[in-house]
Amino acid sequence: MEHILQFSIAVLVLVFQYLISKRGHVLLGAILPLLYIGFFVYGYLNNMFPVRSWEAILALLGGTVLLVSGWVSGRESLSRKRKKELDKIKARDL
Repeated sequence: MEHILQFSIAVLVLVFQYLISKRGHVLLGAILPLLYIGFFVYGYLNNMFPVRSWEAILALLGGTVLLVSGWVSGRESLSRKRKKELDKIKARDL
């Protein structure tokens, strides 16, 4: 049951990341990846993780990759949406 809850929270965070990445300002989607990296740096500096914990390093890299890929995907979606709207406007002008 605990793993289902953790997985659900992770999915919700990734969906939220994707949605805020589709907003107008490009830096809005950078907030969660920076907070995620900041959490790991804080945890490392305060000895929350073992000194050479491969699990923590993999979680940092994997989570960062997922959050950044959600950011890129959201930006591409916004770009396609804007291009589609621009094409509609150009078609009406003809």
